[in-house]
Amino acid sequence: MPTPPRPEQPDPPGHFHVDRTLCIGSGICAATAPAHFTRDPDGRARSRPDAPPPTPEAEDAASLCPMEAIAFHPTRPPAT
Repeated sequence: MPTPPRPEQPDPPGHFHVDRTLCIGSGICAATAPAHFTRDPDGRARSRPDAPPPTPEAEDAASLCPMEAIAFHPTRPPAT
Protein backbone atom coordinates (compact mmCIF):
# COMPACT_ATOMS: atom_id res chain seq x y z
CA MET A 1 0.00 0.00 0.00
CA PRO A 2 1.55 3.39 -0.97
CA THR A 3 2.07 5.96 1.72
CA PRO A 4 -0.18 9.00 1.51
CA PRO A 5 1.53 12.17 0.32
CA ARG A 6 2.68 14.51 3.05
CA PRO A 7 1.34 18.03 2.92
CA GLU A 8 3.91 20.43 1.54
CA GLN A 9 5.65 22.49 4.16
CA PRO A 10 6.30 26.09 3.20
CA ASP A 11 9.92 27.07 2.94
CA PRO A 12 11.06 29.14 5.89
CA PRO A 13 11.32 32.79 5.01
CA GLY A 14 14.71 33.98 3.87
CA HIS A 15 16.74 36.92 5.02
CA PHE A 16 18.78 39.77 3.64
CA HIS A 17 22.47 40.22 4.29
CA VAL A 18 24.36 43.52 3.97
CA ASP A 19 28.00 43.25 2.96
CA ARG A 20 29.40 46.01 5.13
CA THR A 21 32.65 46.07 3.14
CA LEU A 22 30.63 47.28 0.14
CA CYS A 23 28.10 49.50 1.93
CA ILE A 24 28.70 53.25 1.54
CA GLY A 25 25.87 54.27 3.88
CA SER A 26 23.53 55.82 1.32
CA GLY A 27 20.57 54.94 3.56
CA ILE A 28 18.30 53.97 0.68
CA CYS A 29 17.64 50.54 2.17
CA ALA A 30 16.73 51.82 5.63
CA ALA A 31 14.50 54.51 4.13
CA THR A 32 12.76 52.07 1.77
CA ALA A 33 12.33 49.13 4.17
CA PRO A 34 12.92 50.23 7.78
CA ALA A 35 11.46 46.99 9.12
CA HIS A 36 14.27 45.10 7.38
CA PHE A 37 17.27 47.45 7.48
CA THR A 38 18.77 49.91 9.92
CA ARG A 39 21.91 52.04 10.04
CA ASP A 40 24.71 51.78 12.56
CA PRO A 41 26.26 54.88 14.15
CA ASP A 42 28.92 54.75 11.42
CA GLY A 43 26.12 55.20 8.85
CA ARG A 44 26.48 51.82 7.21
CA ALA A 45 23.47 49.57 6.85
CA ARG A 46 22.76 46.26 8.44
CA SER A 47 19.84 43.89 8.24
CA ARG A 48 17.58 43.79 11.27
CA PRO A 49 17.70 40.46 13.14
CA ASP A 50 14.02 40.91 14.06
CA ALA A 51 12.92 41.58 10.47
CA PRO A 52 9.61 40.14 9.33
CA PRO A 53 9.46 37.81 6.32
CA PRO A 54 10.70 39.44 3.11
CA THR A 55 8.38 41.98 1.54
CA PRO A 56 8.29 43.72 -1.84
CA GLU A 57 9.64 46.84 -0.11
CA ALA A 58 12.67 44.91 1.17
CA GLU A 59 13.28 43.48 -2.29
CA ASP A 60 13.09 47.01 -3.72
CA ALA A 61 15.54 48.25 -1.10
CA ALA A 62 18.01 45.52 -2.04
CA SER A 63 17.72 46.27 -5.75
CA LEU A 64 18.12 50.03 -5.16
CA CYS A 65 21.42 49.69 -3.28
CA PRO A 66 23.95 51.66 -5.35
CA MET A 67 26.79 49.34 -4.31
CA GLU A 68 24.81 46.08 -4.66
CA ALA A 69 25.78 45.36 -1.07
CA ILE A 70 22.54 43.56 -0.17
CA ALA A 71 22.00 39.89 -0.95
CA PHE A 72 18.97 37.73 -0.30
CA HIS A 73 19.47 34.28 1.19
CA PRO A 74 16.51 31.92 0.83
CA THR A 75 16.82 30.45 4.32
CA ARG A 76 17.35 32.05 7.68
CA PRO A 77 20.56 31.39 9.57
CA PRO A 78 20.23 29.06 12.55
CA ALA A 79 19.13 30.73 15.77
CA THR A 80 21.92 31.35 18.23
